[in-house]
Amino acid sequence: MMKNLSLPLLLLVTTVFFSACADKSRRAEIEARKAALAHKQDSTLEATQRQLAVIDSTLEVAKAEHDSLHAWVMSHSTKLNDQSPEVIRLNALRARRDSLQIEWETLGAKIKYIRMKKDSL
Repeated sequence: MMKNLSLPLLLLVTTVFFSACADKSRRAEIEARKAALAHKQDSTLEATQRQLAVIDSTLEVAKAEHDSLHAWVMSHSTKLNDQSPEVIRLNALRARRDSLQIEWETLGAKIKYIRMKKDSL
C-alpha cells in the first residue's frame, strides 16, 4: 500500500517543483519582454522626434516659399493663366507643403501614441 501511495506523491511533488521553476522562467521572460518593449519604444520615440524636427524645418521652408510665390502670383493674376510656369510651380509647392503638413501631423500623432503607451506600462 505504501508503494502505491508514494508513486503518486512523487509525481505530485515533481509536478509542483517543475511548475514553480516554469513559473519563475515565465516571469523572467515577461520581464525581459517588458524591458525590450521599453527599449524599442524609447528608440522609436527618439527616431520619430528627430524625423519630426527635420520635417518641421522643411515644412517651414516650404510654407515660406509657397506664401512668397502665392503673393507674387496673386499680384500678377491678370497677366497669368493656369499654364503659366509660376502658377504650375505654385501648385507644385502647394502639393509639397500639404504633403509635409500631413507627414508632420502623422509623426506628431505617432509621438503622442508612443508616449501614451509608455505611460500605461
